[in-house]
Amino acid sequence: MKTYTWKEAFEDAYRGAIAGSVRYQNFVGYCYDVGRGVRRNPKIARRWYERAARSGNVTAMFNLAVMYEAGSGGTRNPAKAVSLYKEAALRGDLQSQANLAVMLLDGDGVRADIPEGLRWLRRAAKRGDPVAQYNLGRAYAEGNRVRQSVAYAKAWLARAAENGHAKARRLLQSLE
Repeated sequence: MKTYTWKEAFEDAYRGAIAGSVRYQNFVGYCYDVGRGVRRNPKIARRWYERAARSGNVTAMFNLAVMYEAGSGGTRNPAKAVSLYKEAALRGDLQSQANLAVMLLDGDGVRADIPEGLRWLRRAAKRGDPVAQYNLGRAYAEGNRVRQSVAYAKAWLARAAENGHAKARRLLQSLE
């Protein structure tokens, strides 16, 4: 089995992306996004992610949402980020669910919607996202946006700590 360099992988994927492969379009976007096999260019990365996202690639939707949220490769557009996160979240993307929750809770790109944000946060936490588990545990510990509950805080923080979240481990220790 041949091992490809990043440059060879990029060139191969680029041919596939031009031919219309959605998976390759996302990969080419990734290569431009992080500078693997090609010089880093966030503007071009955003364009490739847009092509793949328009064709329904959930990973590209997430990648593009991250770029819009951060303003990478163009103007920051949190409303567009929320829209993309929501579309990917509804299709089951775990990271999109967690990021959507935070944007809804913070009112970034949309009017703050605490109940909806908490629903997405709980969904991502139950599916095993350690950052969502930590955020939910911290919310219960502080009584931030939810009724304070040390028991719920400990339960969610323990799950996050089991998944390797260092801040969750420290907060859990401080609660005991």
